[in-house]
Amino acid sequence: MPGMTNVECHGRQKRLPVAEYNRKQRQLSIVKYYDEMRRLGCFTVQDVAEMVEEQSTITYVVNDYQRKGYIDRIHRNLYAVIDAETGQPVLTRYQIGSRLFPDAYVALYSAFEAWGYAPQICDEVYVATESRFTDFRYNGVFYRQVKRREADVEQMGGALVTGLEQTVVDSIHNCERVAGLERIAECITRLPPLDADKLLGCLERYGKGFLYQKCGYVLEQLQGYVKLPEAFYRACRERCPSTVRYLGKGTGELVYCKGWGIYAPSLNCQQKPWMPADSR
Repeated sequence: MPGMTNVECHGRQKRLPVAEYNRKQRQLSIVKYYDEMRRLGCFTVQDVAEMVEEQSTITYVVNDYQRKGYIDRIHRNLYAVIDAETGQPVLTRYQIGSRLFPDAYVALYSAFEAWGYAPQICDEVYVATESRFTDFRYNGVFYRQVKRREADVEQMGGALVTGLEQTVVDSIHNCERVAGLERIAECITRLPPLDADKLLGCLERYGKGFLYQKCGYVLEQLQGYVKLPEAFYRACRERCPSTVRYLGKGTGELVYCKGWGIYAPSLNCQQKPWMPADSR
């Protein structure tokens, strides 16, 4: 019928050529995958496998996106999504660090940075995880592994980070090989009031008398800033070893503190307490 023929012809004229249709479908897929990747921030090849319909195209999608600058390889099987405007990863260094492995969290001086209480930003991020990895550099930042232990962790700015009390105890414990005691002390002077019970809980998990000794000494030296109750120091003294110990070997002149039975540097921090706008 003539009428039907016109209708059919009209309908065919609205259809896109096969090549153009395939091109638009590919563009839609690119947008779709990129949006999903951006929502994740960083991802693995396994994540891509859940996005694409054709499993045979997984490697092609990853390689194609890398070539076009949509994504960048961080380490092993982990990729970062790149912001088109800035050319930088959409995630912060701390978000990346806490996503390197399923059990990872940011610790030590890097945790002070993530919370916003560090006096300066270093080019290292300390990542606590049981998964072994060789320290590596990505986007100007060294990611360094430290021992993972049972710890109080919190979400901060989209990253899994040790809580402030945990960060204080961990940092004092590792002060001689990470950051240094003076820099850690400066961070502590910037903190909001600490919870004495949480501090004691962190110390109890370590179960080391020398750590009670170190934390008691350091925090008492900074009492004008931390303002902890006397009960906290009393609890620390009850668990201190009877032997005289040294804190900060090779870091300069040490003085003996009879109350803690420890030789340690004198902490003369002049930093005034400081509270960032996004404090907890």
